[in-house]
Amino acid sequence: MTPPLAVSDRPVPSGVIRTLRMDRPAARNAMDTSLLAAFVDALEDADADPTVRGVLIAGGESVFSAGADVREQVEDGGTRRSDLFIHLYARLSTFRLPTAAAVEGAAVGGGAEVAAACDVRVAGHSALFRFPGAIYGIPIGAARTVGLVGLGTAKDWVLSSRDVPAEEAHRAGFVQVLCEDGAAEAHASTWLELVAIRDPATVELMKRTLADFSGLGDRVAWENDALRAFQEASGILPRLDRNPARRPG
Repeated sequence: MTPPLAVSDRPVPSGVIRTLRMDRPAARNAMDTSLLAAFVDALEDADADPTVRGVLIAGGESVFSAGADVREQVEDGGTRRSDLFIHLYARLSTFRLPTAAAVEGAAVGGGAEVAAACDVRVAGHSALFRFPGAIYGIPIGAARTVGLVGLGTAKDWVLSSRDVPAEEAHRAGFVQVLCEDGAAEAHASTWLELVAIRDPATVELMKRTLADFSGLGDRVAWENDALRAFQEASGILPRLDRNPARRPG
């Protein structure tokens, strides 16, 4: 069986850039329990590896990720999958190493959240983002977007759950580099290589400082607590699991 997450290293003068590539093309890289567990494990491995100088997160050539795999057959109503999402969001949002998302095609729901949790986002012209929590009744999407695009734009995107084209996301400051389709990974790698030649201790300190100044950790913790409480109170994830006709998100 092909692993749901492909992990590879590319040497740079100071160490390696590690790529974590979602690899479930038949499911449009929707995140099931196995992919999420592999994601969390891969981040832990990267954090513990002194040779890793940056982490690049990628999807496929035509889709980044369709979000949560609500078609996954689970026995616990989706509780473990939800817990893994919460852990992944928290871990990636305040990860000590520099991170970059290379987005081609759609980044929906959990896919958009993973991209938002990275330090920078590079997107091809055909990419789009969607935060569909308001569609599915799941209170998520605000913690990272508000710090990246401001309150008004975050309200627009999160409350409407509409598609946000890459060009609009770039104008809003959500996407740092807008490039031709197929080139997102190369541009994201270039940024990580640039950061990799800087002093690693200073980069790590400045990442923590920027997160503290922006209140990111507190926002992420608050949203994750709200998601846990909402899941326990409403059982929304089990309902989604029982309705395979719903679109991933």
